[in-house]
Amino acid sequence: MKRFRTKKALITGAAFVLILAAGGAAFAYFTSSGSGTGSAQTGTASNVTISQIGAGYDSLISTGGYSQDQCFACDGPNELGNSITLSTPDAAQLVNVVVAIDNWGAAETDVPMTLWINNTVGGGPVSDTQDFSFPAAINPNTQPSETNVTFDFSSQGAFVGPSLVYGITFNTTPGAAPVASADSLNVALSSSATDLSVGTDTNPGSVWLDDTYGNNNDFPTCTSNAALSAGVFEQVATNCGPWNPLNPGAYGNEAVTDDIPAVEVTVVGGTVTGLYPGGAAQPLEYAITNPGTGPVHVDDLTASVDTAGSDVKTPGGADVTGCAASWYPITNSPQALGATIQPGTTLFTTTSATATTLSIKMIDSNTNQDACEGADVGLSFSSN
Repeated sequence: MKRFRTKKALITGAAFVLILAAGGAAFAYFTSSGSGTGSAQTGTASNVTISQIGAGYDSLISTGGYSQDQCFACDGPNELGNSITLSTPDAAQLVNVVVAIDNWGAAETDVPMTLWINNTVGGGPVSDTQDFSFPAAINPNTQPSETNVTFDFSSQGAFVGPSLVYGITFNTTPGAAPVASADSLNVALSSSATDLSVGTDTNPGSVWLDDTYGNNNDFPTCTSNAALSAGVFEQVATNCGPWNPLNPGAYGNEAVTDDIPAVEVTVVGGTVTGLYPGGAAQPLEYAITNPGTGPVHVDDLTASVDTAGSDVKTPGGADVTGCAASWYPITNSPQALGATIQPGTTLFTTTSATATTLSIKMIDSNTNQDACEGADVGLSFSSN
């Protein structure tokens, strides 16, 4: 036992000497000098992409005055929509959807409504739910109030088209929380023959409907007896025969009638509508996308009409002979933005924070302006 203890003491002592030696070495050093190089790269700003925001589909009546609407409470529908094709040839980013609503009763406040897009490019359905308020009917027997409600999809990054199915739904059950009653609200209808200014009906002579009662008298008997399934959102024929004898003037093929929901679908790459000689100015809305990896600051944006001499040009560059560019003034251009756009994001001028101040109108020249009728006027945007 002693031998082991002695050996352990000797080992411990040796370790102590080594530690002391190592400790002494830590305080010895040599001085020297040297040099090296490095770099820090400054990023470059990417060019932003500026795209017009406008209608890809528009069946609204710009002056209002709808003569027919689809009742929800009286016939049982809880969702109404349509199958439509946008004017844009390729998939476009969805910005918002506007629906015209008639109110035949007392003022309504905070009515929740939902707009569905049932098919998007590379994805499933998207929806937006908001609360809307409606003024009272002007005359509850003869003249409803008319309100355009806007569903905002700009933050969802959804791409649609060129064909899609949409549906609008809201609860009309009296006493349904949080609404006391929305049974006086109807979706306004317009005519596919005369009011559809942008885009097309994918399947003319039909709408999409989810009717809780199944058959109702709004549709021709050839439809009502065969194709309305309770609680199913489905395509329903509106012109397969004369209107239902129990509801003259409703859907049918006896005369041109209001047969589609009054709706505008706004997309990136759409067009401005509502330009007539002496008519109201229309807002020029746009989207600015930063595709780069660093933030980009945009001071202002300028919009101009494309010209060929004194005439306007179409978006494809064709001269619209006799249609003067001076008849289409753009106001408030350039628009001061002072906005910083983060990488991979898009600034929309449809939001209140960055609302557009640009507008375009068609003046009344007191001369023949037939050369401009139906013309597509090309526009250009630039920023710095």
